[in-house]
This record gives sequence, C-alpha cells and structure tokens, in this order.
Amino acid sequence: MKKLLMFLLIISMVGAFALTGCGSSEPAAAEDEGQEKSTGYADGIYFAQEDEFAGSGYKYFVVLTVEGGSITDAYWGGTNIVPQGNKRTASEQGNYPMVAAGGAAADWHVQAEAAETWLIENQDPAAFEEFYTDEEGHTDALKTDDGTQVSIHVIEFFSLAEKALASDPVPAGEYDTPEDYVATAELPIGDKGWSYKGEFIVVNGTIVDALFNAAFEGEFNEETAGYFKTDADGNPDPESPSSKLELKEAYGMPWHVQANAAADYVVENQGFAVNYIDDEGHTDSISGVSIHVIEFEELFNKALGLE
Repeated sequence: MKKLLMFLLIISMVGAFALTGCGSSEPAAAEDEGQEKSTGYADGIYFAQEDEFAGSGYKYFVVLTVEGGSITDAYWGGTNIVPQGNKRTASEQGNYPMVAAGGAAADWHVQAEAAETWLIENQDPAAFEEFYTDEEGHTDALKTDDGTQVSIHVIEFFSLAEKALASDPVPAGEYDTPEDYVATAELPIGDKGWSYKGEFIVVNGTIVDALFNAAFEGEFNEETAGYFKTDADGNPDPESPSSKLELKEAYGMPWHVQANAAADYVVENQGFAVNYIDDEGHTDSISGVSIHVIEFEELFNKALGLE
C-alpha cells in the first residue's frame, strides 16, 4: 500500500510540474500574437489632396492625426482655383450657406463632421466603401449630431483618407500652421484689372501645397470680354469674370503653366527665395518661368505673415 501511495504521489508531482511548464510558455506566445494584432498606423500627421479642381472650382484635402497607432483627429477641407480661403471655414462662418440658400438639411461643414467622426470611430477609410449608394459617393449611412441625414457626397473624404494614410507623415516645418490649414493673400487690383491671389496649405509647419492665380476684377467691355466666362449660348457673361488659371491658353500665353511652376517651386524649396534679374520682378531661379513673379513673393510673405 505504501508503495502504491508513493507511486501516486510521484505521478501527481510530475503532472503538476508539466502543467506549470506549459502555463509559463503560453503567455509568451499569446503576448507575441497580441503584439502583432496591435500594429496600427505610424504616429504622425498625414495629408492628401485631390489632383485637380472640380467643375465647382473646389479641390478637397484631408489632414489626419495618428497617435498611439490610431486616428485621433480628422479634418476635411477644400480650396478654390481662385484663392478665397478654406471651404470648411466659409461654411462655418455662414459664407457657404447650403441651408439658407440651397435648402439643404445641414450646412457643408456639419455634414463633413459626420464623415470625420465615422472615420475616428471605425479607423479604416476603406471599410466605408460598402456604404455608398451611388457612383457619386453619396451615402445613407451617416447622420449629423442632431440626426440629420448626410446628403453631400463623401467619397472624396474617405478616398483622400486612404491616400493620406498610404503616404509618409508630413515632416515638421518652420511655418505657423493656420487653424484651418489654409493661408490666403491677395493684392490690390492693378491698372489692367487683374488681382493677384495666393494660397498655401500648411500642415505641421510644412507647406504642402501652393497656388498662384490672377482674377479679373475690372470692367466688362469689348476689349475685356475674353476674360469672362460664357453663358449657355457661348456669349461672355458680364457677371462671371474668370481668372488666368481658368482661362489657360485663352489668356493668350501659357501663364497658368508658369504660375503652377512657381507654386511647385515654393513647395519644393519651402520658401520663395529667388534671384531677380530686373526691376520688373523676372527671375532665373525657376526653370521655365519667364513671367514676372515678384507679385508671387509678395503674396507668399503676406499670407504667411513674413512681411
């Protein structure tokens, strides 16, 4: 009997030791597995923008903040081909009155916030693809804080969020970041009726986009009729002045190409340090640019508070 008890005791001790050994190895494996699952986005501030201005004149952009591997802030804004500030800010200030003037259930910025909230809560912009109700990117899956159905198309926001997260975070720069990310400036109307305008998107202190344009704000007459948009019959509309970027070749020279080259120069060099070759403001610092650019430098300094 004693031998039997001794045998059972040994078996019990061996079994307990085996269980203890297994228990010590399982948490390590579980921890490794947990570390793999917890991998998220790299921390930083991300930016993406549409490539072209739409027929409405606007081009959307998105800024995302990632902290601890998760999206903690999302911002949806837009700029116009004729610099006039952020569409988001205009809506917040009542200058883009979708409700008052267009009969919408909620203004643009309120509806945009619903898309931003969804992304922060769900973290994956690609997951929203199943909620579009048409090819234009409308949805019935979003509501504002007061329960109003979102009626704007939101595909731009989620597509840009994907694009932003697929890029590298924006490096820290030396400039002050505007609250709405957009810095705008304009010069007085010149004697030929043109008003130079500039706009810069600044994210994390870095200039991520620049735009130079000149809008015609002079009188309509036979000589200036070509600087106005046309109506349904193809006739110049005295109430719809155009800009050099919109006119393109119709302006009489490829001004738009050179203005865009100057804007690219600003982003690439994070400034507007150029060498002027005459008093009119021409430069040899920007490849392919023969127009005078001194107005562009003035707009740059004015918009970013460097005067």
